[in-house]
Amino acid sequence: MLIELCKRTRLAVNPDDVSSVFLVSSNGYRELEVKMRTGDAYRVRHQPECLDGDDIYQVHKQLMEAQ
Repeated sequence: MLIELCKRTRLAVNPDDVSSVFLVSSNGYRELEVKMRTGDAYRVRHQPECLDGDDIYQVHKQLMEAQ
């Protein structure tokens, strides 16, 4: 099962490969940081008001429920 992190780029991850998940603030924006077991890290900005924006709280919930 894959979980889509970013709608615009269609970036999706396998929850089994996720090593950690953080909700962080950066330059006044809320972001979801997902670190993978391979060492890769992805950051997604919270922009639910945009047409192709992401709701990081929903994605965070999906990742937590999958683990």
